[in-house]
Amino acid sequence: MVLATSSLDSPIVSFLKQDRLLREGHFCYRSGRHSAALLDRDRLLADPAAASRMGYALAKSFFTAKIDTVAAPSIWGAGLAQWVAYFLEPRAKVVYSTPLPDGSRHIAENLHDLIVDKRILLIDNLLLSGDTIQRFDSDITSLGGEVLGIGCLWSGSDEEINGHQVLGLLNSRYPAYLPDDCPLCESGDATIETVPY
Repeated sequence: MVLATSSLDSPIVSFLKQDRLLREGHFCYRSGRHSAALLDRDRLLADPAAASRMGYALAKSFFTAKIDTVAAPSIWGAGLAQWVAYFLEPRAKVVYSTPLPDGSRHIAENLHDLIVDKRILLIDNLLLSGDTIQRFDSDITSLGGEVLGIGCLWSGSDEEINGHQVLGLLNSRYPAYLPDDCPLCESGDATIETVPY
C-alpha cells in the first residue's frame, strides 16, 4: 500500500470557490456522510488550467510509486486521470471503463495489456460512497493489475478501500463525517442541503 498525503494549494481552492465549483455550507450526500463542501462534479474539470493543477497535486502524491497505469471508473474521473498520468514520471498510460445498461462497467479488451502485471493508480474526481471504486478495484485486480492507491479530489467514503489508502485532496480542509460525528450538526449553525449524488 502506498501512503500518500497532499492537498490543493490555496489559489486553486480560491479559484474553485470563485467559479462556484466549490460551495461551502452543510451538505448531506447520498452516502449519508456530511461535509462543509460541495463540488460541482459536472463542471469541475471544465477549466484545463485548474484541472491540470489538480492533476499535478495528485500525481505529486504518487511520484515515488512507479505507476504504470492510471485507471478511472467514470467519465468524471477520466479527464482527471489524463492529467495525473501526464505529470507522473515516467508518464503513465490511462485506462477507463464505460458503463453498461445493467449498471456494470466494461474495460475494453484492447486496454487489458495496460493492466496485466502493471502498477495501477485508481483515480476518480469524487468518491461518494466508495462503492464504484471498490468494484473497479476488483475489476482491475481480476485482470492482473496491482492497485497501489486511490486518489480523488474529495472523498466522502472510508479512508481505506480494499486495503488501499484513499487520498482526497480537499479532505484535509473539508472532512467527510458520519452524521453522529458531524460538528456542523452539533453546532446547529447551518441548514442541511441534501445532495442528489
